[in-house]
Amino acid sequence: MFGTIIRDAYTRDETQKIITALDDLCSPNDSYGWSSAGIYSFWNYYTKELLYIGLAVDLAERFKQHNGIKKVKTSSCKIEQINNYFEENEKLGYSIFVSSPLAQPVTSKNIYKWFKHDPQYVGVKDFSNEQSKDDLKVIEGILIEAYKKTFGRIPPWNKVGGMIAGQKGATEGNYVIVESMSALTDSLENLTLSSKYSLRELSDCPTYERYENFMHSIRMRMLSTGVTFEEAIKFIIQSTGDETYVEMIDKNYFGRILNI
Repeated sequence: MFGTIIRDAYTRDETQKIITALDDLCSPNDSYGWSSAGIYSFWNYYTKELLYIGLAVDLAERFKQHNGIKKVKTSSCKIEQINNYFEENEKLGYSIFVSSPLAQPVTSKNIYKWFKHDPQYVGVKDFSNEQSKDDLKVIEGILIEAYKKTFGRIPPWNKVGGMIAGQKGATEGNYVIVESMSALTDSLENLTLSSKYSLRELSDCPTYERYENFMHSIRMRMLSTGVTFEEAIKFIIQSTGDETYVEMIDKNYFGRILNI
């Protein structure tokens, strides 16, 4: 279900704009866009050093916690590291690795809508006992371990490695995904993984979001089956038609350079 990396960078004053875009694109109550659950990273906007890899059942809520909008214990978030970063730098990089809304887990925001249970009264936590929870942990473990295989250590803001099952399944090739989360130039390897538009651009323009939803189906097939980009796009076009793809070619989608 995973496939798309969406990148952005924000100043301290732009924190709420990122939250708004996350709420829009990764809502736990929508069947369009992407699941609220995903992998995310913070990275140095100027050096492109990846600082942290994490997982969240609700990306918007977790981003609020890290940035001090929603108060939690400092030991359970990165507010101190982020504050220290902004003392010396204007912009902080932020990326998400997202999955299809078909993989949306139960959260405190959607459990009443889905099951008529109010978490205020029944004490339901964000993660239900479902496969998507374990999948997230495994992927986080794979990506942290892929970083470690490349640099000999985990990212500087991470305290521990990820899930053991993920660590065991990691390969050096998985680092392409990690690198793509902070790379602003599209190499041949990460070209098809990364959105051509920033988080806020996708939220502001339904057409751009439609393009990236189309691309997500291609990315998802590549990652799940191991086929090439050309094979995946041929399959998707045969399944869904080529109207969106033709439009993307006409608009020079593949020639676009992300500018954040």
